[in-house]
Amino acid sequence: MPGRGLVERGCELNAAVSDPTRMKMIKVLGSHPRHSLTVSDVARILGVSQPAATKQLKVLHRVGLVDPKRIGQAVCYSINEETVAEYHRVMEHAFAHAATPCVNGYDCDTCPYRETCV
Repeated sequence: MPGRGLVERGCELNAAVSDPTRMKMIKVLGSHPRHSLTVSDVARILGVSQPAATKQLKVLHRVGLVDPKRIGQAVCYSINEETVAEYHRVMEHAFAHAATPCVNGYDCDTCPYRETCV
C-alpha cells in the first residue's frame, strides 16, 4: 500500500488473522467457489451468530483479505487472492531481513527504506 511501511502493513495483516474465528473464515471462504457464501452461510458453517460473523468479516475486509459482492439481496464474500499474495510477500520479506541491522536506528517514520524495510 502506498505510503504504508512494511512493518505497519505486516502488523495490520497479522492483527486481522490473529483471531481463530477469522482464520476459520479464511479457510471456509477459500475452500468455496468465489462469491458463493453469504454472512449467514459463514455463520452457519462456523456455528457463530450472524452479527459475530459480520463483525469478523468486516475486520478481514478492512485489511483487504476478503471481498464482498452484492448479488441480489445478499452480500457474498470471497478471499482476495491479491492480498493473500501480498501477505505472503510481506512476511517472507520481513523474515528474510530479520537479521539485517537497521540503517535508521529503528525509526521507521523517517526511514528512507520504509516501504521495503531493508
